[in-house]
Amino acid sequence: MSAIDKSQQNELVREQFTRTAQVFGDYAVAARVREAELLAGMVKAAAQDRVVDLAAGPGTLALRFARHVRRICALDLTPAILQRARNSAAVEKLANIDFVVGDAQSLPFADGALDIAVTSYSLHHISEPARVIGEMARVVRRGGRVGVIDIRVSEDSQSADIHDRIERLRDPSHTRSLSQNEFEVLFARNGLRLLAVERQEHLRPFDHWMLVAGSKPGDPRYEETRKLLESTMAGDLAGFNPRAVSDNGPAELQITNTVLFIAGEKN
Repeated sequence: MSAIDKSQQNELVREQFTRTAQVFGDYAVAARVREAELLAGMVKAAAQDRVVDLAAGPGTLALRFARHVRRICALDLTPAILQRARNSAAVEKLANIDFVVGDAQSLPFADGALDIAVTSYSLHHISEPARVIGEMARVVRRGGRVGVIDIRVSEDSQSADIHDRIERLRDPSHTRSLSQNEFEVLFARNGLRLLAVERQEHLRPFDHWMLVAGSKPGDPRYEETRKLLESTMAGDLAGFNPRAVSDNGPAELQITNTVLFIAGEKN
């Protein structure tokens, strides 16, 4: 994207996560504890480590990593959702987290200044994900680790395109999700030797998936997203595996998010 496009994208992200700071924050921090702990293990987080959680959001990673490392910086574009992370840290009496408003595409750290750089569910909101991986690799020392959790799309470009169309309808701040091969290529290009890769399938009720993005039944965004998603059900054209599930009651539309965990070490 051009500089103007990047600025516009950053504004979309701020608008989206200011609007959904509470509902998304409540969900992410509570539901993703195991994911954060899994990534902490993958990047070998240890008591002496200095860490950045970039595009930290409500502190999904930072609040867990703080229990394992010496100090962590939670950096995010959106003051409102960063404040939610700060409030949680205060309640949990975590004194080793610093909170910084900043851009993941231009980290305020010197080369090799940190031991670990991590991010979760952020790259599909960023105009230049390759630049972010480059920044993560830049700020960790040789032997330092980089860890990412994000939605993974099919290697099939048509499926990935439809997937992204649905995601952008749901949340206008979505840019593009990456395939596993794209993640691995970006790690290799930035001198990151793969330590571990894991994939998980996360079942999500459609209504809640929409709610945490800020819309509910009857909203135009909700209805348009549902219509497009349902059009992909035959053949699972977008990789969401949408299906109607009933437990002796009204059928509920559910989707699956395929989530990639990837960790690398700087050569």
